[in-house]
Amino acid sequence: MTTNELRVLEIIWDWGGEASVDIIAREIGISIDYARILCESLNREGCIDFLGSKLCKIKSKGKIAVASKKGQNHQKIVIPERPSRFGYGKDKKGRLILNYG
Repeated sequence: MTTNELRVLEIIWDWGGEASVDIIAREIGISIDYARILCESLNREGCIDFLGSKLCKIKSKGKIAVASKKGQNHQKIVIPERPSRFGYGKDKKGRLILNYG
């Protein structure tokens, strides 16, 4: 994963888990076309999903990459997710719980 891809994930994370390609381009200071290429690469890697044609939503793999970059890889990370049918690994509010080290 490149530095720019990590920066894209950080921006999506900072915008509450969803950000448009336009916002990402503006925040990094790159063209919309290059931001779109970075987002498509992250989509292929399974770090984000596209909601519509321009809105990017971060997935669990992307959240873990951002948390690792921010130095939180040895702490407990609670990642909000949609509640699953089974509820394994979830707290009482339906948030996914990951434990590290």
